[in-house]
Amino acid sequence: MPFAATVDYMASTSYHPEAGCNWMGVAGQAVAKNNSPILYLTIHLGGKVGDQLVDYLTLSGTAPTYGQSGFEFVLGNKPVASTQTLWIQLLDQQNLPFSDKIYLDTFDDCAKNLIMVRFKKVQ
Repeated sequence: MPFAATVDYMASTSYHPEAGCNWMGVAGQAVAKNNSPILYLTIHLGGKVGDQLVDYLTLSGTAPTYGQSGFEFVLGNKPVASTQTLWIQLLDQQNLPFSDKIYLDTFDDCAKNLIMVRFKKVQ
């Protein structure tokens, strides 16, 4: 795949201080080999968190709070624990995979209620 991803977990208060622990989501950015932003790539978030089915699409560049190529998905108003039932994938403009599906854990922990995913071009 032309893109690989790194995943970090952090408190959402860095980006949403007003929400405190009443927030949970996935955010990040897409960058080239030289770390320059890549805009308008499709990010697909799918799977399940608790009993909530997830099937969301967004574009890189729609959430500049996370950088010029930033994106964000809001999952809920409280952190929920799940193991490898949620996944994220980068797609090209024809909705073909640009990365593998990256399976994510979520935590019932205010210090890990924001999952940061950074897609970086490797080929």
